[in-house]
Amino acid sequence: MMQFIRVLVSVAAIFIALSGQLSAAVVGNLYDEQLIVESQSRDALKQGAAIALERVFVRVSGRQQLRDNSVVAAALADPEPYMTQYRYQRNKNADGEDELALSLSFSPRQVNATLQSAGLPIWSANRPAVLVWLVADTIDGRHFVGADAGENLLMALEAEANRRGLVLQMPLFDLADSANLSVGQLWKMSVEDVRTASARYSTPFILMGRLSQFSTGQWVGSWAVLQGSESTQLDSDGAGEAEVLAAPIDYLADMQAATYSVLASAGNSANTMIHVSGVKDFSGYASLVTYLEGLAVIQHANTVWLDRDELILELVLNDDMEKVKRFLSLDGRLLESTAMGSGSFPGVVRGHYQWSGRGL
Repeated sequence: MMQFIRVLVSVAAIFIALSGQLSAAVVGNLYDEQLIVESQSRDALKQGAAIALERVFVRVSGRQQLRDNSVVAAALADPEPYMTQYRYQRNKNADGEDELALSLSFSPRQVNATLQSAGLPIWSANRPAVLVWLVADTIDGRHFVGADAGENLLMALEAEANRRGLVLQMPLFDLADSANLSVGQLWKMSVEDVRTASARYSTPFILMGRLSQFSTGQWVGSWAVLQGSESTQLDSDGAGEAEVLAAPIDYLADMQAATYSVLASAGNSANTMIHVSGVKDFSGYASLVTYLEGLAVIQHANTVWLDRDELILELVLNDDMEKVKRFLSLDGRLLESTAMGSGSFPGVVRGHYQWSGRGL
């Protein structure tokens, strides 16, 4: 592997710092990456593009190991046709030294088509949020990471989330959080206390953890991943922040990808029709169709009937309707409802929904 390229952190994962009643967000820049290179030579560009493209394949597929796939290997051997743009920029690193950054963007259509040809899934940018409660024990004592402390850990956490395309949400650490959860309670890994403190955020996933740094610089961590009433414990260690954080991030990404990624060949060829109300104008209609067709599970959303603020959409699916419902439950933009309006619709309607009209 090249010694002259070091991968930088691009701001690709949405790292929510708001109180957030949203349970999902759109991950930005899934198809972008940034690297440090030694020169602007053709060989450096090709090698950098291969590394960047592999990282994009990992984020979009939700799979960590891809190189053994012959289709992916062929793409990495010739990455330049996938590039839509690239640029160089001179920066200074943390040590004050000059470095050359290479920023690349890749074609979503070509990346997705390659994953489909390789028999790999596609995980769309609309992803569940993960609320993170993390306490660290360092030379400065025990403290919440993100509450005006643990800046290096927070940056490393964001970098690891970006690597796998996770949406992380940090608590506000306001008076309500202070009353609901103390450093000591989190250090004891009290699942029930964390569930209580997390109720106001309404995220489908919670990551709670405690980290200790030894005098040697080595880190060890204990973690629990909460989803609904389920709880899974795991441990990690590492010589640096990134290494100790990698295990829980990979676990969460693998879990979410298994649930929300879609194999294009997995769906039933029969289309599905749904009834949607609350579409008040053309702008609302355009937003609805864009939203639906942006989900990996839906290829197309075609209007087959329209009456005032109601319409029937024929969905061309990459998977089944149960996975569609799983996606829709993430953000509350399209809410399942009982039949409304005229009550007489063409064809067999598989579900009735209300368009909220709000964005993420």
